[in-house]
Amino acid sequence: MAIALLSAGLLLASCEKKDQEHLNVATFENVPVGEAGYTMYPEDGIYGWTSGDFGFSTGVGYEGTYYFNYVVSNQTANTYETYADQYHSAPGGAVAGNNFCVAFQDAFTEGASLEIKYSGVLNYVPGTYVTNSAYAVNSISKGDSYAKKFDEGDWFLLTFEGYLGQMPTGKVEFYLADFRNGKKLIVKDWTYVDLSSLKLVDRIKCTLTSSDTGDYGMNTPGYFCIDNFGGKK
Repeated sequence: MAIALLSAGLLLASCEKKDQEHLNVATFENVPVGEAGYTMYPEDGIYGWTSGDFGFSTGVGYEGTYYFNYVVSNQTANTYETYADQYHSAPGGAVAGNNFCVAFQDAFTEGASLEIKYSGVLNYVPGTYVTNSAYAVNSISKGDSYAKKFDEGDWFLLTFEGYLGQMPTGKVEFYLADFRNGKKLIVKDWTYVDLSSLKLVDRIKCTLTSSDTGDYGMNTPGYFCIDNFGGKK
């Protein structure tokens, strides 16, 4: 029995290594972006993007007037003045190349979280680059009609949760803003987040939470940006 278990373990380790070596990174460069500089969903009406070995869901509400989950952008501005600027990353543009993904967590969507699925059977996902959206930075820095300006004790947190089937494999937390214990951190650059501790996964759930929360959920704009998902630093 011990020999059989050892053999199975070696076989699994071999499969894991092979899958990891052949993991295709999601750069979003394969997604066509229109003249507006962003694209809400594919023209074929399927609400989701595929880039590398990963799938990123999306959806629209109120006859296409807003989106939730993941939208691909190639806009290079890093400012936020009006709602039309919601597709800007805080650094301006992508990590490399032209395209990146802007994620929006819609409080009215069931689960109020985002899921990234990939086509492999088993895999370790090395990590991804993330940053704030220009919209979130503007709100955290100045406050707006819905959210407060951040002060001592406030925070804005992105949590990655790994799953293999229905079984959770772990979580990784990354603070997009952290004003606790005298800090005044607002992430404005593309920052690599190591996800290897999630171990073997077939999907990853992303959830935003904030200290600024009211009766209808989070007041801080539920946006973050992601690029080179599944890549190494």
